[in-house]
Amino acid sequence: MIFWMLPDSGLETSEVMEEILKDFRQQHPDINLEVQVINRRALWNKIFTLKHDIGKEGCPDLMAFPHYWTSILATARLLEPLHKFDKDINVSQVLDPLRSHCFLNDTKEIYSLPWWLDITALHYREDHLKAITDKPEEALSTWQGLLDICKELRHYFNDVDDYYPLQNSDWRGSLSHRCVLPCLWSKGAYLFSKDLEHSGLSNTAFQEGMQSFIDLALKGYMPILRERSSIGNISAGKSSLIITRRQNISMFEGAKFKVQTLPIPRTGVQYVNYLGAINLGILRKSKENKNAYTLLKWLTKPETQIAYASKIEAFPSFDGAFENFLLASPERVRKYTNIIASARTLPNHIVTGAVMEIMANLMGAVSSAILMRKYTPQLLKQELKKADRDVQEILRLYKD
Repeated sequence: MIFWMLPDSGLETSEVMEEILKDFRQQHPDINLEVQVINRRALWNKIFTLKHDIGKEGCPDLMAFPHYWTSILATARLLEPLHKFDKDINVSQVLDPLRSHCFLNDTKEIYSLPWWLDITALHYREDHLKAITDKPEEALSTWQGLLDICKELRHYFNDVDDYYPLQNSDWRGSLSHRCVLPCLWSKGAYLFSKDLEHSGLSNTAFQEGMQSFIDLALKGYMPILRERSSIGNISAGKSSLIITRRQNISMFEGAKFKVQTLPIPRTGVQYVNYLGAINLGILRKSKENKNAYTLLKWLTKPETQIAYASKIEAFPSFDGAFENFLLASPERVRKYTNIIASARTLPNHIVTGAVMEIMANLMGAVSSAILMRKYTPQLLKQELKKADRDVQEILRLYKD
């Protein structure tokens, strides 16, 4: 049986996963399981050729993918409906924001279950912020406040080599197309309308939300297109803040400094944080589909979810497991209660994956322009105009 998974722990993914799978292998010695790690972009490209290879040798039996891909994978007839393996299957135990992402959109067919989730938050070094402000939470409540804090930090640590106020958490070193979402949503912007009639990329609020996030790199507060953590590393004292979807609590355990956690600063009238998940689905025509379902159920057991979430700095995705995970750490409860309350997911729709790829390309183009000192607000308008046409075309194709 082949399991395709994303690099949840970077270069250590295989090692971490094998540790988690020890019990499964002991309990199911008859299942020959091979884990293959594939990054998100490669996986996106593969799903368009996978439908031609489905059922053939080398094709995965179980696959992990972003929560908002469920509908497109089911529509492309790449996934088996899970009631095929359990006629009584339901999603009552899944956290409410993620339940809709188990179904093919607008149907009652369950095609995937969430494995783990993450939530965007702003983490800051308490010792660094104390040096410049007595009220860090107040200062970091708005995006302009974040930019002002970054400016003061840049001045305060001017003599520190390779220092940037904000560490870049994007694995490519680009501007993150997922971390920008809270900036857009807080402004009231959207990727596409609920009725799928209109792209939102041409709206003024969308451009303003984008510019807010871009300013972090444009003003030199966050490194871009550099080897990850080679500069601006918060643990090494080369940075003071980080926006990330991982909880980063144990990451700083044992450090000589304390890290505090806040919601993403608001660009508009409300706090909005991005909640994302990784779901598991079984490939159609899999010859190992029963074994794949056995692994899917094992991985989504509350105790397995908690164990794996702890390893990768994420959260469990089922109600009971999520609650127990939070309550096991008073610090985690204190830090994340308000953040979770304001969290929002991307819509589970056939077009969402393609629109997010367009966003990734847009952010990449902006990052390159900044690095080459060619960025202007007009360039952003031009890039948004091109991306808007692409999104509108995707929506039109869906309607057709």
